[in-house]
Amino acid sequence: RTRVLALLGSSAPLGAERGAGGSARQAAMQRSDLEGLTAPQLQQLIADAAAVLASRCSAADLSAALLPIPSSTHPSLFTFGSAAATGVSFAPPERGGLFGGSGGGLFGGGIRLFGGTGGGLFGAAAATAEAGSAAAAATTVAAAPLGEGEAPGGSDEDGELVGDEEVTAVYGWTPSITLELVDSVETGEEGEEELYSQRSKLYRFRDGEWKERGLGEARLLRNRETGRIRFLLRQEKTGKVAANHFVIEHPPYCDLRPNETSDKILVWCAQDYADGELQVEQLALRFGTSELADAFKEAFADAKVRNAAAAAAAVPNA
Repeated sequence: RTRVLALLGSSAPLGAERGAGGSARQAAMQRSDLEGLTAPQLQQLIADAAAVLASRCSAADLSAALLPIPSSTHPSLFTFGSAAATGVSFAPPERGGLFGGSGGGLFGGGIRLFGGTGGGLFGAAAATAEAGSAAAAATTVAAAPLGEGEAPGGSDEDGELVGDEEVTAVYGWTPSITLELVDSVETGEEGEEELYSQRSKLYRFRDGEWKERGLGEARLLRNRETGRIRFLLRQEKTGKVAANHFVIEHPPYCDLRPNETSDKILVWCAQDYADGELQVEQLALRFGTSELADAFKEAFADAKVRNAAAAAAAVPNA
């Protein structure tokens, strides 16, 4: 007790003292006094305080005054876990209280919060957990069997890489049709000469409005045998024919006129065969600039003149 007071630097008694008249005289220990002590001094103070209390009180009074030892069915802050388990454990000690010695208190010798051999928080329990995880992983790898005759890494016994076999036929099933691979596809343009080509967008007048027909190369093709010229436009992504008709000088057919709203659009009427049969269609061709539209108009007019000359030459002399 004298050493405790010397550490505090005060003559005030520690704890409560009973006078002759039975009244209790209590001196408060200031927190600032404790904060001024070093760690070894605090540990010594705790040990001395425990010794003073043990000398004044019986074992039962000490347990009631400090921390009551709860039963196993009513866990509290320092009673969760099991005394036999490794790792963190605050199981009630057999002897001693919060500051017990060999009985397993917080700063005792048996089970410690930071103990080494006693299975503390940072003790051997972490190493035990790591060892258990490594053993489980090794068991999982060992339990995964390889197929019969299969070598690790997807290779055969000789160490050569084994490739997948290509499936060329399905047994028990016959396709309804068989596709043949051809070197080239005839489009009907093999015997023709291209006189004009320009990327543009074609429209067709249907149901009272202009509807887009396709985007592609607007071309004028001349047949090498007959000399006749036709207008052809295929959709650039699918190759589908969007417009196909002869350029003739026969009003109202093939009479190019500019659109009322834009000079980059030319409108005309034609006997079109795009769908495989003759249909009279109103067509419109839109170009990027008005200069491109004028160039198409000139080529279109020249094609009408050539077709007229070819038609005259085809008629035998009377």
